[in-house]
Amino acid sequence: MTKHLKIAFLWHMHQPYYIDPLTNRASMPWVRLHGTKSYYDMIRILDEFPSIKATFNLVPALLKQLIEYTEGNIKDTFLEYTMKPASDLTEDERRFILTNFFMANWETIISPNKGYLRVLEKRGRHIYPHTIGDAVKSFGDKDITDLQTWFNLGWFGFKAEEEYEEIRELKKKGRNFSEDEKKRMIDIQMEILKKIIPAYKKAEEKGQIELTTSPFYHPIMPLLNNTEISRRSLPDKPMPEKFSSPEDAASQIKMAIDCHEKIFGKKPDGMWPSEGSVCPEIIPMMRSSGISWTATDEGILFRTIGKKDKAEYLYKPYKAVYHDKDVSVIFRDQGLSDLVGFTYSKNPQAAAANDLIQHFYEIRNAVSDKPHLVSIILDGENPWENYPNNGSDFLRNLYKGLSDAEGLETVRINDYLNENPPTDALDNIHSGSWINSNFAIWIGSYEKNLGWDYLKRTREFLKEAEGTGQYSSDDINRCYESIYIAEGSDWFWWYGDDFSSDNDEEFDRLFRTHLSNVYRMLKKDVPSYLETPIIQFHEVSPEKAPTGFITPIIDGRITDYFEWLEAGCIISARHRGTMYKTERFIEEIYYGFDLNKLFIRIDSVLDIELEEDLMAEVIVFDNEEFRLTFPFGKKGVSSYTLIRAFNGKTEKIKEIESISTDKIIELSMPFSELNLKAGDSVKINIKLEKNNIEIERYPQKGFILLTVPDENFERIMWRV
Repeated sequence: MTKHLKIAFLWHMHQPYYIDPLTNRASMPWVRLHGTKSYYDMIRILDEFPSIKATFNLVPALLKQLIEYTEGNIKDTFLEYTMKPASDLTEDERRFILTNFFMANWETIISPNKGYLRVLEKRGRHIYPHTIGDAVKSFGDKDITDLQTWFNLGWFGFKAEEEYEEIRELKKKGRNFSEDEKKRMIDIQMEILKKIIPAYKKAEEKGQIELTTSPFYHPIMPLLNNTEISRRSLPDKPMPEKFSSPEDAASQIKMAIDCHEKIFGKKPDGMWPSEGSVCPEIIPMMRSSGISWTATDEGILFRTIGKKDKAEYLYKPYKAVYHDKDVSVIFRDQGLSDLVGFTYSKNPQAAAANDLIQHFYEIRNAVSDKPHLVSIILDGENPWENYPNNGSDFLRNLYKGLSDAEGLETVRINDYLNENPPTDALDNIHSGSWINSNFAIWIGSYEKNLGWDYLKRTREFLKEAEGTGQYSSDDINRCYESIYIAEGSDWFWWYGDDFSSDNDEEFDRLFRTHLSNVYRMLKKDVPSYLETPIIQFHEVSPEKAPTGFITPIIDGRITDYFEWLEAGCIISARHRGTMYKTERFIEEIYYGFDLNKLFIRIDSVLDIELEEDLMAEVIVFDNEEFRLTFPFGKKGVSSYTLIRAFNGKTEKIKEIESISTDKIIELSMPFSELNLKAGDSVKINIKLEKNNIEIERYPQKGFILLTVPDENFERIMWRV
């Protein structure tokens, strides 16, 4: 008899709540654009493979926004600027379009579509504040109309293109779109948005998929329950003042279940806790609300049981128990999930799908004859932007291969648990998330902690206002809604130096807007701190800190493997934008020292001579500020200018012949020239300018902090 391995796909669908409830305006278009892409593709493709079962987690905040779009209740700046005839656009509106309407994966969305690529090339791949005006002048009404159309057209997924001949024809046409064609395209966009929820409901009713939920606005439930829980996995991190609101966590769960039942006609059995975040205390909350199963990452399991044998421990459900309440819990295979999320997009698609299937066979051969479940859990919308054809080739090869595979069977998670209830109990499940098994992405750095402090202050203000009895229950409930929105995980995700995007400032503004709305709805003045951005210039944690003295040869080349081995390193992509931004200029920054000198190495992404008139400044500052300036776009540079800045003025000190630009940029600077001595702390930032206009800064939102070493540095580091 053939041994069967059961496979569960859990596709997590989520977007932050982009809408300001006081204005009904969505500040970002991602619900609408992902709607015509992955939200529709992922459910409609299953019609082609009736034997494939899957589980979809639909976050209520996403469902709410989809419904509000289809009911016409949302104002969307991106949509308004799309629909406005090009001839009626103001210069500022044209500037907005030329700045923002290329926010798509250039490799998979823009480059394959020659019409979209044409307007990108016309605007220029690198756009700066001082050049956007020239682009505005060069774009006629026809070009603007083409860009308005392509920004939306490029986000139509493979199922929409297959089902709508008009979409195929527009992509084929490529340019010179009419206002009528643009309007029809948006009509189709709205038609698809209206089909999404019914398609998921129908698929569940016929037994092909299971639908699950998350807490309504996607909060990190353990942190809502008590931020001190974060110390269990982050004992050495600085934390905000204690915030504890288990009633909010319970409310977000109840709201989610009520919303799910209203939309789909039944309560969900399962819940994906936001970001896979779990702790013992949330188990009774889920069980009391009718949730029978949940899921998280394998790292949580291994830290709970203290063992890491996947074959023996990972591929089976457990029962998480706390205070006589329990829920079943499954744990995702992190390696296989990450292959789908991050690796397979870069490989031949049929081979990638076959590779995953072979991994399943290897697991089947490694486990015992007892029932086993492999769980693949990841975002259901974001990965496919990086795949050719939005993932259609990979998914079709994967689903076809699994449909034909002997001994492999996809299942809905609740079906599997009903047939194979867990027998092993976890009495003290590890407190953490699916990222590094801790909560560091959402708490423990200055900006994140400040966000929690502002949330705490605003909630305490609301509680006091509620206690006065001066406000109607409707007003109080609307205020709590804003609190719940602000409790969402996404705002905290973008604070700090873990991740950065081109929309960081907008996420910051939205978070503070939701808190400010509590005061506005109660006719109270908004505190000044909520009108001040949380994002600020701060120390950035390096990927690697200096571990010893270095003495590199300043020749613009990696002379040998060891010369920068003990240097610190900053990877610019982590501390700058996202894939939507133009190509970055700098890949990595290395920094180190001996007793007498500071050494800097800059690795460029682009050819060193590709950009003209580009100047670099290595800024070293604390009590005094010094700038080391040199041409960035030239090979053979042998000297840089040392400048001292003070009181808004600059003074050229000298030219120093201690730099080389070739394959990489290497330079050195005596500490004595910077008036620095052992024990002094100094901050470092690198700025790129073109025609005296700043175009990039590394790190984007912060600085590298360095302490000038003494003769004990290496001995101390060796001991560490």
